[in-house]
Amino acid sequence: MKSAFRLRPLTRETTVTLLLVLGLALAFAYAVNLSYWHAAETRTAFAYQSAVISAQRDSELLEVEQFDRRASAQQLRPYETLLGADLRRIDGLAGSPVARAPRFAFPAARRDYETLTAELERLQELGQARFDATVADNLSSRNLSNALFAFVALLFVVIVGRLRRTVERGRSLVERLQRAFIARRRDIAGVEVGSVLLSSTRGASVGGDTHDAFTLDGRFAMFLVADVSGKGIDAAVDTALIKYSIRTLFVDDQDPGSIISRFARMYVASAEHAESFIALFLAILDLQDGTVRYASAGHEPAWAIFGQDVVSLATTGPIVSAALAPEFETRVLHLHPGDTLVIATDGLTESRDARGKMLGTAGVAVWLSELRGTPQADAEAIVRRIRRRSRRIKDDLAILIVRYAPRPLGGVSPQRTPLEVVAGR
Repeated sequence: MKSAFRLRPLTRETTVTLLLVLGLALAFAYAVNLSYWHAAETRTAFAYQSAVISAQRDSELLEVEQFDRRASAQQLRPYETLLGADLRRIDGLAGSPVARAPRFAFPAARRDYETLTAELERLQELGQARFDATVADNLSSRNLSNALFAFVALLFVVIVGRLRRTVERGRSLVERLQRAFIARRRDIAGVEVGSVLLSSTRGASVGGDTHDAFTLDGRFAMFLVADVSGKGIDAAVDTALIKYSIRTLFVDDQDPGSIISRFARMYVASAEHAESFIALFLAILDLQDGTVRYASAGHEPAWAIFGQDVVSLATTGPIVSAALAPEFETRVLHLHPGDTLVIATDGLTESRDARGKMLGTAGVAVWLSELRGTPQADAEAIVRRIRRRSRRIKDDLAILIVRYAPRPLGGVSPQRTPLEVVAGR
């Protein structure tokens, strides 16, 4: 039996229609292909530029640690690991031999750092030119495809709109993480608190610095400032880990050295990147008598303001890294009503003027001796001074100012004594 189904010959109109549909499909595929590959090149160029900027920051940090602070070889090793990872990333993303990372060996002399700085500045210019070129090519290809295939413009608008919404959702997610995990601060009876949290990345509110002020029982309050390696989602995840891990440990342990030691062991077990690190300062204040117990992990010096005297509080241990879990000691000081703690990340002391001179610990102490406002007003005044001195904040910055202001109980405040050292458990 023969089948009743027969293929009808294509008419000219049908053939033209199919050719138009095929041409439309090819045109759309070509336009999407142009957009995709140029966008990929732009992302690669941006990643290269980011790697160069990271290398500039980490080389400067390593130079400061090696020569200004005269850190030991063991203390320098995490910073060397970071810089080495940056240089390898530059090599992996370089688009040509002239864009490869400069050779740099550890340990290095001052002249080696000067050479590295000059080379990284050259690479930054190359990276900017590469990024600008890819953006221009991307825009040119988009204009061409829009001009040739105007009838699919609506589809392109829909796609661009969806991509924009995706980017905005991602940015909104990170900002919500930032607000939820980093910047939220509740009032604590017995203290006045001021804070500032700034990202050095233009157009972004998410940086690697964080602070926290928290009390559970109204008797003891913890104050935390930390500097996390990385930015974006990775930094937000790490800051969430810090904030809630430290809070959890604080619930049953009021010894900062012990808390940081236990947290360091947790971080070694959970860190996803070998080069990641955290520098942090933790103070626990007895709100009844003004006793402060504090410990720090490779953090910038904090300051205690006793009346007219500004005292620098030195670090009590190295940074917390994915490969190192040391024990940290606790130190003790006593605050009278009106005495103040000032804690900040290295974006403060390492801010530079037009000649490249860092503000330094001594410079911060001078500023603090001149400020006489509320903690929040003083924190904002510090930022204004940095902007006047440096024109632009080039590093993330977290500042937490805590002034002891207990309610009068008719008791006698403890006598001010020299700083005590208590070994962390």
